[in-house]
Amino acid sequence: MSTSIHKGAFTAKTEDGFVVFIIGVRLNKLSGFFKWISAIQAMTPMLKELYQNPELGFLQETTVIGWRTVTTIQYWKSYEHLEAYTYGTTHSKAMKMFYQKIEKSGAVGLYHETYKVEKNESLYINMPIYGLAKAFSHVRITNELNTARKRMERTSFFE
Repeated sequence: MSTSIHKGAFTAKTEDGFVVFIIGVRLNKLSGFFKWISAIQAMTPMLKELYQNPELGFLQETTVIGWRTVTTIQYWKSYEHLEAYTYGTTHSKAMKMFYQKIEKSGAVGLYHETYKVEKNESLYINMPIYGLAKAFSHVRITNELNTARKRMERTSFFE
C-alpha cells in the first residue's frame, strides 16, 4: 500500500456493480502454526497470477493480519469473473493442497464471504489510496458528495 497521505476528504469513483470477496485462514490450534503458514503461502501464487492477468477480472486486494487470522479483502469486476477463477489451475492446486494437508487436522480454518455490490459509499480522510479507491479511482469530495447519503445515492456526479 502506498504510504503517500492524501490530505482532505475523498471517496471512490466506482463502476456499477462489482464483487467484494473476503477470504481468510484462521489458526484454530497453536500446534498447527506451520500448517497455518502453509495455507497463507498458498495465497501468494494466486495473488501474483491475478495481478499479472487483469483480464481475469480481479481489481485489487488488501490483506489484514490479526492474531489468529489473515484475511484478504478482494475487489472483482463481477461474480462471473470470480467464479471462473475458482476453476483455474492455480486456485485448484491451492485448494487441493488445503484439503489434503490441512483440512483434516482442524488446526487451520478457511473462510470466505462474497458480496455483489450495486450501490456503495466510501470516505477516506487523510489516508493513502485504499480499498475501493485503490480498486477503482480516488476522487476528492465536493459539495455534491459531502454526506454519506449523497455518496450512496449519487447517479451522475462523476460523469
